[in-house]
Amino acid sequence: MAEPKIKGLLLGARLMFLNAQGAEKRGQVLGRLSPADRAILTGVLLPNSWFGAGLLHRLDEAIAETLVQGKRGQLYRELGRFSAQSNLGPDGIQRAYLREGDVHFLLRHVPRMYSYVHADGRRTYESAGERAAIIRTLDSQEVDADECRTTIGWLERGIELSGGQDVRVVEVQCRAKGAPHCEYHCSWEEGRGRPEEGPGRS
Repeated sequence: MAEPKIKGLLLGARLMFLNAQGAEKRGQVLGRLSPADRAILTGVLLPNSWFGAGLLHRLDEAIAETLVQGKRGQLYRELGRFSAQSNLGPDGIQRAYLREGDVHFLLRHVPRMYSYVHADGRRTYESAGERAAIIRTLDSQEVDADECRTTIGWLERGIELSGGQDVRVVEVQCRAKGAPHCEYHCSWEEGRGRPEEGPGRS
């Protein structure tokens, strides 16, 4: 079976996260990778180019091994939040998917955004009320609980950037635990514009 592919946009967000940790930590993380992986990550990394999904997983694992301090799940959640901030924030390449005060506008586009950066699998959106929605990941070859935590962080920060407050994202089904798909229940309260100051913590 061919390796799933992901866009360089995802790798770029990880490298921005690493840069924010400082040169020493960045060097430690990259030092855990093979020369071939390092050559790709330190070369010209075009957002629209396709790469093997294994490279992203190996990079994430190197980040976790270097930075985690007993809270692996929290680290992956923060990776997701940082990715949302970097790609949806004021200078982000996906900024057009935000509409101030309209969280559903972003979440309706999640399937399209997912298919743009993943060559494998799909995501669906379902409205569950004025301030609630359900996102599902289906048909993906990848079964990775850490990736689910990253998704939770991305959804949290994306909703916040759209103006939602008191955001709650709960994974109620997970393929890594034997479910047929991954399912995220999102809820939020109305906010007053988009917080742009950074990923933060909810």
